Amino acid sequence: MNPFDHDTETERSEPARPAISREVDFGPKVLVVAIAIFVLLVAAILRWTASGATGWQVVSGDPGVTALPRLFSVLALVFGVGLSVASVMTRRWVLVFVTAAGCAVTSVTGVWAVWSQNTVPGGGPGFGLVLALLAMVVLTGRWAGWAFSRT
Repeated sequence: MNPFDHDTETERSEPARPAISREVDFGPKVLVVAIAIFVLLVAAILRWTASGATGWQVVSGDPGVTALPRLFSVLALVFGVGLSVASVMTRRWVLVFVTAAGCAVTSVTGVWAVWSQNTVPGGGPGFGLVLALLAMVVLTGRWAGWAFSRT
């Protein structure tokens, strides 16, 4: 028997790829994700806290920034930017599910961060923090839509 000769019976008996490793077809709705990532990055240069710290200062850990905005900023960079870009580039289901779950947790953390800025004296949350939260909610909705649309 020739080792280069393919038997169609053998090819049919090979196990199919696991469903979890299939690729996602994003279609034109991926533009919504790209715009939300851009808005998230723009929000990082705007004021986030009552003390006037920008998003990048919150991420870098400047003194005077409370824990919740710092946690939200780190999670937003990891899930909102990093894993969102990785998910779009690889198109793997597993990464889409992780990104959807991470964006959901980040959105809840963002609500807590906004609340924490409302409880300190000095003017409440900055426009950048609210804009970042809105971008994360949009990303959560879009990633969850793809994660739960698997056939």
